[in-house]
Parts: sequence; C-alpha cells; structure tokens
Amino acid sequence: MNMNLKMLKNDFNRNRAGNVSLLLFMTLVSGLVVVATIVVTQLIISMMGMYSTAKPPHFLQMHKGEINQELIDEFNSSYDGVTAWQTLSMINVYGDDLKVYGDDVFSLSDLRLDISLVKQNEEYDLLLDEDRNVININKGEIGIPVILLDSYDINLGDTVVLSSKGVTKEFKVTAFVRDAQMNSTLCSSTRILISDEDFDELFGNVGEIEYLIESYFTDSSMASDFKTAYEKAGLPQDGQAVTYSVIFLLSAFRDIAMAMVLILVSMLLVMVALMCIKYTVMATLEEEIGEIGTMKAIGMSYKDIRNLYLVKYKMMVVAGIVIGYVLALIMANVFTGHVSNTFGKQPVSILTIGLPVVGCILVYFVTNHYCKKILKKLKKVTVVDALVTGKGFGKKERVKDGLYKSKKMSVNLLMSVRETLHNFGGFTIIFMVMFIVLGIMIVPMNLINTMESKEFISYMGSSMDDILIEIDSGENLENRHEVIKNILNEDAEIKEYKEFRRVRVETIDSEDEWMNLHVDSGNSAGKELKYLDGKAPSMENEIALSKLNTDEMGKTTGDWIILRVNDVQEKFVISGIYQDVTSGGYTAKAIYTFAGVDAEKYQFTINLIDGVDAGEKASQWSDKIGGGYDIEPMEEFINQTLGGVTKQVEVATTAVVVIGILLEALIVVLFMKLRLAKDVAQIAAMKAIGFTNSNVRKQYLYKIGMVSIAGIIVGTLISNILGESIVSGALSMLGFGISRITFIINPWTAFVILPLVLLAVATGMTWISTRQIREYNIVSLINE
Repeated sequence: MNMNLKMLKNDFNRNRAGNVSLLLFMTLVSGLVVVATIVVTQLIISMMGMYSTAKPPHFLQMHKGEINQELIDEFNSSYDGVTAWQTLSMINVYGDDLKVYGDDVFSLSDLRLDISLVKQNEEYDLLLDEDRNVININKGEIGIPVILLDSYDINLGDTVVLSSKGVTKEFKVTAFVRDAQMNSTLCSSTRILISDEDFDELFGNVGEIEYLIESYFTDSSMASDFKTAYEKAGLPQDGQAVTYSVIFLLSAFRDIAMAMVLILVSMLLVMVALMCIKYTVMATLEEEIGEIGTMKAIGMSYKDIRNLYLVKYKMMVVAGIVIGYVLALIMANVFTGHVSNTFGKQPVSILTIGLPVVGCILVYFVTNHYCKKILKKLKKVTVVDALVTGKGFGKKERVKDGLYKSKKMSVNLLMSVRETLHNFGGFTIIFMVMFIVLGIMIVPMNLINTMESKEFISYMGSSMDDILIEIDSGENLENRHEVIKNILNEDAEIKEYKEFRRVRVETIDSEDEWMNLHVDSGNSAGKELKYLDGKAPSMENEIALSKLNTDEMGKTTGDWIILRVNDVQEKFVISGIYQDVTSGGYTAKAIYTFAGVDAEKYQFTINLIDGVDAGEKASQWSDKIGGGYDIEPMEEFINQTLGGVTKQVEVATTAVVVIGILLEALIVVLFMKLRLAKDVAQIAAMKAIGFTNSNVRKQYLYKIGMVSIAGIIVGTLISNILGESIVSGALSMLGFGISRITFIINPWTAFVILPLVLLAVATGMTWISTRQIREYNIVSLINE
C-alpha cells in the first residue's frame, strides 16, 4: 500500500502539468453540471412551492363587460371534475394614472402590460411575499409586482399616486408581490395589490372593471376540455382564456431558457472532458512505456498496472468534482437569483443539495468507466514492444508526399504542414475543443441577437414597422379608435400605417367541437409575417392561422374550415401557417371585414418618414391623447415583452463565453505540456541539427494555428446550421407558439470577433507554453 502511494506521488509530480490541468478541467465541468442541476432543481421546487401556496387557477377566462354569476355557478357545479371556482373583480387603470415618488418621480406610462388593481383573495389565487406567505395589505398601502422592478426603480416606502376620473389617492409601497399567474412580461397583464377597503372605495369610481373567471379541477389536464365546454356554453369570454399549462410555461419560460443553455453546455463539456481524459491518459502511457514494460517484465498483471493508473485518475476526478461542487454552491446564486425573486426564497432542502450530488456521481461513473476503457490498451502492449522496439501504443508509418519539394514555403511552415496533415489525429482534441467551444458560444449569442432584433416581431404576429399602437376593449373603444385614426391621418411625418381589427368568431376543432378563434382583420393582415407553410391571405375567403391553432384544429395549408359569424356559417380556406407567441399563440389573420361583429381591440402599425425618431413620435402622441392607448416604438415593445427572457439568456451566455475561453486556454496548455514532454527526443534532434528555439516554437504555433482554424471553420458552419434546429426543437417541445426559428446573425460577432478571440487565445497559450523550450539542454535531452 505504501509502495503504491509512493509510486502515485512520484507519478503525479512527474506529470504535474497534465495532472493539474486535468484536475482544473474536472473542477470546471463538474461545477457547471452542478450549477445546471441546481438551477433546474430550484426552479422546479420553487414553482411547486409557490403553486402549492398560491393555488393559481387551472382555467382562467378574462372578461370585460357584464357577467351573470348564476350561470357561471350553474355551469361549474354541473361539470364533472370541478372542485372549486371563483370570479374575481379587477380595476383596470392606465400607466399614465400611476405616478411613483421615490428617489425619482416617474409614471408607468411606458408599461405595455395591462395594469389591474386587486384585493387579496381568501383561499385561491393568492398573492405572496418573498417568503411565500400570503400578503395582508392595510388601508393606504400597496403591493407592487416584482416583475416591474426590472424596469422601474421602486423601493419600499415610496409613494404611489393614483389619478383617474377625477379621483386622486396616495399609497405607500409596503410589499413586493409574487403573482403565480401574472409574473412574466410574456403575460398581457399584471396585478397590483391594495387593501379591501381601498378596493371597495375605488371600485366603480376609477378605471374599468374586468373579471377573472377561475376554475379548479381534480386534474389540471382537464383544463383544455373544460375550455371547449365553457366556450360552447356561451359564458362570458370577452378576453383571453388561459389554461394551467400556459400559466406554468409563461411563468417559467425565462428561467427555462437559461436552464436549457446551461444543460446544453454541460453536455458538450462532458464530451470535451472525455476527450481531454483520453489524451491525458494516452500521453502519460506513451511517456511511461518503458516503465510499463518493466512492470510487465517483473510479473505485474494487467489489472495491477491498470489499477495503479486508475487510482490516480480516480483521485483527480474526485478532487475536481468536490472542488467544482463547492464552488458551484457558492456561485449558484448568480444563476438562481431570478428564480428566488420571482417564486420566493427556497430554503435549503435534501433535493437542492442531493440532486447536484447525483449529477456529480454520474460524472464520476462516466469518467471512471471511460478511463477503464482507455486503459484496456495496456493489454495489447508486450514486453518486447515496450522495451525493445519502443513501438508503444501508436502506429508509426513512413510519410510519402511531395511537400518536401515545395520551394514557396518556409522550412518551419513546411514541416508544420506535413506533420499536421499526416498526424492530424494527434491534434484531434484541439480541433474538437475549438469546434465545441465556438458552438456553445455562437448558438446562445445568435438566439439573443434574434430576440433583440426588430425582425423578431414576425414571431409575435406583427410586421416590422416603426411604431405599434394598441387599443384594448373597454369603454368607448370605437371613439378611441376614431381618435387615433384622426391623429394618424393628420400627421405629415407618417409614411404609411396599417390598421387591424381583432374580432372573435367560432370554428370547429379536431374533435368537432366549436371553439373561439381570435382573428385580426384588415387589408394588410398577415403581410410581412414569416410563414412555416403557405402565404398571407389575399382573398376574402382566405385565412392564415397560427401554428398552435392549426394543431388544435388538425388542419393544414389548403384545408377548408368553417367560421360561425353572427350565427351564420361561412367557409374559409387556410392560406398559410405562421408562428405567434402573443395571445397564448392562438391567433388568425384575414382580410375579410367581419361586418357586424364587435371589435375586441384595434391595432395600428406605423412607418415614419426618414429622419423621424420613433421614440419621440410615440411620446408626442401619448402626451397628446393621454391614457387608454398603448403607443410604443416596435423595438420597445419587443424589449418589454421579451426583455426578461433575453436578460436571463444573456446571463447564461456571458457565463458560457467566460467558461469557454477558460476551457480553451486550459486545454491548449494541457495539450502543449503533454505534447512537449512526448516530443522531447524530436526537439533534441531538431536543435542538434541547427533549428533555433524560435524555429521550434514557430512550428508548434503553426500546427496549433492550422488545427484551430480548421476547428473554428467547422464549428462556425455547424453551429449556424444545426443551432437553429436545436433551438427550434426545444421551443417546439415547450408549446410556446414557435416551432421553427431562423437566427438573425450578427456577422461581425459570429464570423469575426469570436473566431479571432478563440484563435488569439489558442496561439497565445501555445506561445507561452513553448517558452520552456529555451531551457532545454541538447546533451541532456539526447541522453534521456
């Protein structure tokens, strides 16, 4: 035992560079695996904890207008599987009506979410604080949703003043609200909590009234069937209907996006780890072929020799995993901060500690199995091969080519090209690392660039224009519509504008049941969208449907569908299928006017003449017409809707870029240390025949540079081709309304900056690593 430990110690010291690099690498890989596991675990546990306390609805129908509560009660009580239901009242106000007085004074006029004042509920759909306790608000106090804190500097103790319809009331901010169903910018609304007394005082005197009709079932999966039956019963439905699965998805999508990036990177890093282990082990075995032959000659068995090496690598892997686990626990808050802010603080539990341990154990068993597989090569080595011929583990073949005749290449470059071409397998790890590292950087960066681009509006059911104006249903909808039209017609700085009118009609789903269909109608409806199949409607009997709608109807392009409009059935042909993440992903486009059908909302998209600033024009119109309208530059609309998601992906991507660069530097150093140790005899021979230290260093620089460039080129091409498919597949699985995404690539980042950075790191680490060649003594190298 003591002899084995002494041999291990001597072996570790002799191969210190490779062993330390492998230790650091396992620390990095296991740390990222732990972080990914912690993020996923905490997200799931936090959401379960919040949902079990808050009890969000399994089915939610928003409605503006009068309701008949008796009919709602009768329907719910007669529907098999319903366990509870409630109808909640909300007071909808505009962002212009709310002004915050704190470190700064500002209004919420630029908030695109619908704002509702609510009171705390008794048993279901509860609003919670950071510890997931039910919030109790006193008279004169107000609870602000945490999602607003990303955009506004609101602090506890600030004053919020409500001014609406001649009523002015002050509130003091005393809590930040966690809302289980409206905690994402992807939702269309947000709820602000006030006391029962203040709610009763303001009800009917300010804003507009909207109802939330909520139902609960023995199984949340019943929500879809219930929705169909609810709509068929003709109950109140002047607003968005949402099921439990959609609520869950919208709530978690921001963190799911980050978790997906971390999981993908972790899987790729495990692959790189296995390649790194293989190279390290093989380089060590090649260097110690004489000792291996001696051990076989004195009678040591294959298992004894294998275990001697295996124990060393087991120790390094375990040490790396333990260090990575501890560091990951310390740094996990960087990635889980949003989970805690959104779903409340999650106390330490067996799962949050235990599942990452399981992930580490899996990494250990995978690496241990792989090490055993590599060490099986010891079986094939004979004493003669190891001590007499020096054959070792590789095949040595005489290279025959015509490169030596080249008169255009310098000697250093010529020798580098020949060895790279004929011994490319020896540089595989560098090629694969450049390929994988560039891939894990480019894919999330392309995703961020796509989501931040103005063109992403095509995935949100709209066209690429300068300004978006929305007028939601409510009091005086038609009058407000005319006000906007008059302003747009009189403004000389407008190049063109398009008008859309949303109506609700009925159609038949895949189970031959009637379902609601929300259609945006107008002469330009569906134009400039990106279609998965088909095209925009061009005739009055054509209609374009969102992907989720065609899935629910079981239809495709060219099929006929029936629309029931004012009790009259009319036939339409599906002209195309597009993607949409708004309104739950269930929308449609048609140029048919649907005369006689009440409008749910109006939308205008405006293009300005050159030189006019969209932000200034939107502010000018907002100041002129006041509240009741959502007027935003298109880029601001995208930013407010997806800004939270983009921010989370940016956090993960930043970490990935840093880890990728460190990983590349680490592996290049590891490779060069082991390569130089392996090439000692070759270096000695080259120096003996007159090659200078600079010549030898340049040759290694050329080799690493050529292989790195090859890896960068392949990595860039593959990541830009397969990256879209990977992201599209993930989004399609989530049922988010997008099944195919086309990356909007920043060519400077994807094709210039990132490749040059990686190439610079690879060549820089190579040049630094080869400094030790200057210390090599020819005589001592030859004697060795």
